[in-house]
Amino acid sequence: MNRQKTRNVALALVGLLALSIYILACTSFSPDDTKVLYPAFDAPSGAVGMAVYDRETGGSEMLFLPVDYESGKSNAAIAPSILRAEWLANGREIVVAYSAGKSSSSSDEVGVAVIPWGARKPIRIFRVPEVKELGEFFRLPLCVASERVFLRTSDKGVARLDLRTGALTGHEFEDAKGKIWLYPAPDGAGVFYCESGGQREEKTVFGRLNASDFSRKPLMVITNEFDDESVIAYDKAGRVLAILGSGAETNELVVLRDGQPIFKRSLDARGQKRCFGNAIFAANGKALRATFRQAKGTNTVCYGLMEIPFSDAPPRELTLINSAPKGDEPAVYYFQAAISHDGKTAAIASTYLACTEEEFKPADCALFLVDLSDPKWKVTKVPVPMPAKRPDFLH
Repeated sequence: MNRQKTRNVALALVGLLALSIYILACTSFSPDDTKVLYPAFDAPSGAVGMAVYDRETGGSEMLFLPVDYESGKSNAAIAPSILRAEWLANGREIVVAYSAGKSSSSSDEVGVAVIPWGARKPIRIFRVPEVKELGEFFRLPLCVASERVFLRTSDKGVARLDLRTGALTGHEFEDAKGKIWLYPAPDGAGVFYCESGGQREEKTVFGRLNASDFSRKPLMVITNEFDDESVIAYDKAGRVLAILGSGAETNELVVLRDGQPIFKRSLDARGQKRCFGNAIFAANGKALRATFRQAKGTNTVCYGLMEIPFSDAPPRELTLINSAPKGDEPAVYYFQAAISHDGKTAAIASTYLACTEEEFKPADCALFLVDLSDPKWKVTKVPVPMPAKRPDFLH
């Protein structure tokens, strides 16, 4: 792609995104950006809970620790869990989803906690039964549309939970030709979906899900660009879609508008294979920011954050963890960035990586805050103390 064409593409993206882009993965930052939710270990039990970091004071506190409903024990004792959290737009409540063990039919259950912030009110906890492929559920951001949470329960199933009444409504997309994946709309008012056959040669539909009647409105059809391992980012209207995935020989980035490719580049990692955790549009629409894992040696990998320009300029990489043990490939899906609402800070926690390998270094277990407004991408590292015995929920 020549420089003039590249410049035109970048300008077109800026024009479309400048007024409509929201942060896709903003589930960790409070609406005023002063607090950050992140997973941390509970010292007494060793369980994984949800903590809150105060950026103004530099202090942290444990906010929520999942417990077993029958025994009252912490989750480390019965069902080690990955947690997904999101601050509601009102700034007064936080939603946390987590594994709640097995139901009577031996299928997985998801617990959903609604936690008041700054008020003396009880925590409300709901249960969503019959959830299949729980690992896939926690790979993606929590879908909150106003005061309802949408949970993927199977390849073609979804559950809608009303956070006020507790009403639970299930729906099966019987006419779907492939798997249905759910994604939160950047404005917090709706849900997007991908209907994928799972193979790159098969067509994928990207569209908007009606929050009231579960009807689907296709926005674009994608061919030969998407598979189940792809990482995506999108704009508020669902017109621009960035797909970050693996090609035949190298990683590649494809940007589409209304289903038509408008930019494409390979990401040559100098012979080293990268895996991506998640991706987010930069606020100016000129680049994609993504977390990654890359092989470093025979038995070690590095984790970090990169910025991929929509041009022929080289990507910018920041290594946050230099020599981590080489665990399972899926671990990268739990090393994901959130971006502050003002677009100036990225927050990434490595807590779940510490649950994949016994050799994971305590010094690498932290909440990393990256100042994206600083030319040098200054990093603030908030230690996450590891317990003597860590949960092992990724195996």
